[in-house]
Amino acid sequence: MRVILMTGKGGVGKTSVAAATGIRCAESGHKTLVLSTDPVHSLADSFDMEMSHEPRKVRENLWGAELDALMELEGN
Repeated sequence: MRVILMTGKGGVGKTSVAAATGIRCAESGHKTLVLSTDPVHSLADSFDMEMSHEPRKVRENLWGAELDALMELEGN
C-alpha cells in the first residue's frame, strides 16, 4: 500500500491535485481512495458528484469520501 498526502496552505489547489492524482492512479490500475478532511469540502466539486462520509465509487478503481475530522476524533 502507498499513501500520498497533500498538505499546505489553504486555497492553493490541494483538493484539485489530489483528485487529479487519484484519477491518474486509478487509470493506472491502482485501487485508489481520495479522502478530504477539510472542514470546507470541495472534493464533491472536483469529481462533480455528491460525496459523503462513506466512500463512494467515482469510476473504475476510484472512490472518494469527505470525512468529518471532528466526528472521527469523537468516535462517532
